[in-house]
Amino acid sequence: MLSIRNSFPRVKPATVFISSLHHQLPPKRHYPSRTLTTMSTTEPPPSLSKMPPLIYGTAWKKDRTADLVYEAIKAGFRAIDTAAMKKHYDEALVGEGIRRAISEGIVSRKDLWIQTKFTPYSPSPHYSTTSPIPTQLTSSITQSLQNLSTPDHSPPYLDALVLHSPFQTLAENTLAWSHLSSTFVPAQIHHLGISNCPPSFLSLFSSFLDENPSLCKIGIIQNRIRAAEYNWDIATRRFCCEKNIRYQGFWTLTGNVDVWRNERVVRDVRDGVGLGGLEEAWYALLMEGEGVTVLDGTTNGEHMRGDLEVVRKVREWRGENEKNEERWGRWVEEFRGVVGGSGFEGR
Repeated sequence: MLSIRNSFPRVKPATVFISSLHHQLPPKRHYPSRTLTTMSTTEPPPSLSKMPPLIYGTAWKKDRTADLVYEAIKAGFRAIDTAAMKKHYDEALVGEGIRRAISEGIVSRKDLWIQTKFTPYSPSPHYSTTSPIPTQLTSSITQSLQNLSTPDHSPPYLDALVLHSPFQTLAENTLAWSHLSSTFVPAQIHHLGISNCPPSFLSLFSSFLDENPSLCKIGIIQNRIRAAEYNWDIATRRFCCEKNIRYQGFWTLTGNVDVWRNERVVRDVRDGVGLGGLEEAWYALLMEGEGVTVLDGTTNGEHMRGDLEVVRKVREWRGENEKNEERWGRWVEEFRGVVGGSGFEGR
């Protein structure tokens, strides 16, 4: 199998990707069906609609991770993103912050969306990167379930497991996906996703999954959304809308400072709706205008609370009268002239 790599520059934090695909899909394989030992025997896992439009991102929080996760939940965040990658995340401290909030009665496990990531080829104290891929996945996920366990739900589970990037070859990706689908879904992991995913790979891999219905469908794509990343990642966002995949965008503020500070439509939304700043207006257009689920890594409590109010404020303002709804429609069209339109029609 040829190695297939991508050309994403300056990645966060994974560094192995896929770009050009000049080979055919492997022959159709018959994977084992999920057995009763790996399926929930009580109720089906929550749908992707449980995922809030704003997720707290925990990268680069270091020793402050537990305190910031706790503060984020206290402020109102109900979704947390982390990764089993010690270089940029501290998954164990994320779990500590979550358990603190639960122990104080702020939330329960069922109120939260918790997702983590497995990073291909990333050094780990829990397994060797030369071990078979199923062994690496099992060791990493077992540790993640322990790190993110909560006192009010046993056994622990993850709302989603995201591959931090695709593996280098299609064969490796199909092996990993088969293992995840047959071993962990749906009892321990409810949904699967891929991060840092080039549109060429997404189309190819989705076609492979269509040919193998026993495997889980892709539920989440988590990518940078910037002009420099595949022209605002328009093709991927459109694909996600067509396939009912939730598109999560990261680096949305830092990677687009010159855009949200200077585009007139962002100022118009801030002033028209009465939002707290240009950042909130940018989030409003992404979440309510284009259906992007935003990863928000702010460490400022005031910003946490302000960002969490964006969707409510926009929806209430739009519902006040038809004129406001018409203005919102014009702003969204103007915004799509900047970032491209995905076909999103509202949640």
